[in-house]
Amino acid sequence: MTISSRVAIVFAVAGLALLSTDAAAQILEKLVMPGRLVEAHADIESDCGACHAAETDEAVSSLCVACHEDVGADIAAHTGFHGRFAPARNSECIACHTDHEGRDADIVGLHAGVFDHAFTDFPLGGSHAASACGDCHASGDAHHEAPTSCGSCHADDDVHDGKLGEDCGSCHSDRNWIDYEFDHASTGYPLTGAHARTACADCHQNNSFADTPRSCNSCHAIDDVHAGSKGTQCQDCHTTATWQSIGFDHFQETGFALLDGHSGLACTDCHTREDYKDPFPNGCVDCHRADDDHQGRNGDDCASCHVPTYWADSRFDHGDTGFHLVEAHADLNCSACHKASTAAEVANTCSDCHAMDDSHGGQMQAECSTCHTQTAWHSSVNFDHDLSSFPLTGLHAVVSCGACHESNRFLDAEPNCVSCHEDDDAHEGTLGPDCASCHTSNGWTVTVFDHDLHTRFPLEGRHDGLACTDCHKTSAASASDVPSTCGGCHAKDDVHDGQFGGDCGQCHNVNSFGEVESL
Repeated sequence: MTISSRVAIVFAVAGLALLSTDAAAQILEKLVMPGRLVEAHADIESDCGACHAAETDEAVSSLCVACHEDVGADIAAHTGFHGRFAPARNSECIACHTDHEGRDADIVGLHAGVFDHAFTDFPLGGSHAASACGDCHASGDAHHEAPTSCGSCHADDDVHDGKLGEDCGSCHSDRNWIDYEFDHASTGYPLTGAHARTACADCHQNNSFADTPRSCNSCHAIDDVHAGSKGTQCQDCHTTATWQSIGFDHFQETGFALLDGHSGLACTDCHTREDYKDPFPNGCVDCHRADDDHQGRNGDDCASCHVPTYWADSRFDHGDTGFHLVEAHADLNCSACHKASTAAEVANTCSDCHAMDDSHGGQMQAECSTCHTQTAWHSSVNFDHDLSSFPLTGLHAVVSCGACHESNRFLDAEPNCVSCHEDDDAHEGTLGPDCASCHTSNGWTVTVFDHDLHTRFPLEGRHDGLACTDCHKTSAASASDVPSTCGGCHAKDDVHDGQFGGDCGQCHNVNSFGEVESL
């Protein structure tokens, strides 16, 4: 600071001392003011106290909102940008808005490119997010003064011509103008069934929404096949699903429930008059007399057997007759056994129906069910041969029935061995027909013949282990022709040339002909 400047300030201060206190304070404030105010504050530039408290030279936010009342109200209510943006709400105004920067200074500091509209009372969603600022904020107007009602921007898009007010958002969304989510139930007339798919204009002509008629007949008179004979309360019978859907409770109103097969009938299938006031009997035979195969022989109570699902279905339990229908019998038609009326007496033994199927020629005196089952007459036969007079043992158990029984007349089969094994008898019948006295059913060559027990010639010593043909040269059947004396077989071995007789056993033993027991 130059000497002349200092001298000027000293003389200025001295001069101020001669003025009043208020006048001196104002002149001093102008002398120390850091710069001119912005254009908007130019009218209060001479009044420092409008922004600065007397006890401090700093701007005070309470003085700011005293002038900017709308900003103060936003901060208090947490609305608008200053109320929703926490840094703006909790900081001194001067932290963002400086002054004394000159008339042309921008102390708002709004940068449209980075400004977050979510901190305003009008968040930008849907199609609004792609809008330019100038689409809503007119040049020169304060941003917070931009209109927020739908109608202020979309009046030209309102096909309702304002008849529904300006709250377009109650129906339309910000995604696009065409989408809407109006809940018609809020009008007291919920749209259900086919009504939910109906276009608005089908009921609201020329965008007229007040006093729209609500009665069915007002729209569906042309669909009324009753020509008004049933009144105008169509909803008593019809539903909104389709006009053809009938909600009339036939059982509640008439006492005759329409179930199963009856439920698909058209009204006119039973009612010949459109007003449905014709006297109508409700007995089964009144409609189904032509379907009665019994021709009335079983009475008129069709429901005791038949069901409304389908006339051919029957709920009659044949077990109540004492003859349960199971397996193959369960699939039979009634007429298969009941040739006349189902009420006529029908025999219930197997042979009464299956006499023609008896291939045994009446030989089997037992009940057919002893062997046959109800699954099928020719299969699933459960005959146990072991309970007969000829149990099947050994290889007999795997022999087919036809190997012994040439026909189903089973008693014609002979039970003795040779009736089947005559060709296998190497004895040519000389040992009789009782093959089982030696042979077993485990195999023809397997025998139980014991030479020691069944003959007078025990096989001892060297005799044990000989083949039958070693002694029985011609046939095992010629047992009586085989000599029982030693000489009969060992004459060629007799070095004595018969001098000691034929009883070689007096000296020799059965272990070896060369051994001599005594002399």
